[in-house]
Amino acid sequence: MNTMSTPEHPRSLPVPEAQPSDERVPDAPPSEGRVPDAPHPPVPHDCAEALLPQVAALVSRSTDGLIGVRALLDSTEPLAALGVSSLSLLRLVDAVEETYGVFVDLGDRSLHTDGLRGLTERLIRLGAEATP
Repeated sequence: MNTMSTPEHPRSLPVPEAQPSDERVPDAPPSEGRVPDAPHPPVPHDCAEALLPQVAALVSRSTDGLIGVRALLDSTEPLAALGVSSLSLLRLVDAVEETYGVFVDLGDRSLHTDGLRGLTERLIRLGAEATP
């Protein structure tokens, strides 16, 4: 498993190993061949497990501790259902971007519908996309 980090971002996101793919967009030139937008492949379990406590701590801090790390780790509920407010989501996105150096789109509905594991897997995928 690779990790993504820069001198400005001391923490790193586990980056799943790239899997070769022969799938290409139909009629796309070879230099632009990409897999069409489709559901993302699952993130390896060990990548997510390694990052869950760190992301839970960021979520907890973004709520000023109103939602504890243990409660986040034990829950499968969406973050909004646990009480993560819009303001807390803004704070969380800022913290994630500062900590891991990945861009998180506030318009991404998964921020409102995913639980801690879904958020963590999304961050890992964002880290993999940002890695050259």
